[in-house]
Amino acid sequence: MIRDIYNRNPQDPNYVYGILEHSDPIESIISKIKILLGTSQGQILGDLNCGIGIEELIFETRINKIELEEKIKSQISQYITESADYKVEPVVSFGRGDGTDYCIIDIYINDSRVVGVRII
Repeated sequence: MIRDIYNRNPQDPNYVYGILEHSDPIESIISKIKILLGTSQGQILGDLNCGIGIEELIFETRINKIELEEKIKSQISQYITESADYKVEPVVSFGRGDGTDYCIIDIYINDSRVVGVRII
């Protein structure tokens, strides 16, 4: 069984104190999704296509909800091999509030919300 470093933020409501390693495949998927969301293409040495670059996609292009969901799905299936055993679905919504635009990205694994990102 593969062991991975436990890297949840202590402010995460699902953070478990005292854990340094884990062997939970869903926890590994969550960790890798967060990395893909925060990584821009070209930042990973040796694989210039790895990474979603969420902020660049949302604010520097005119991407729509379906295109962004497909981009996220594609990156997850390509770079997170253990995700093949689970139903991983991104749900994207755009909105406007208080004079600013925003994007909310929720990631569901087996119909349970595991990651939520709000980008302003």
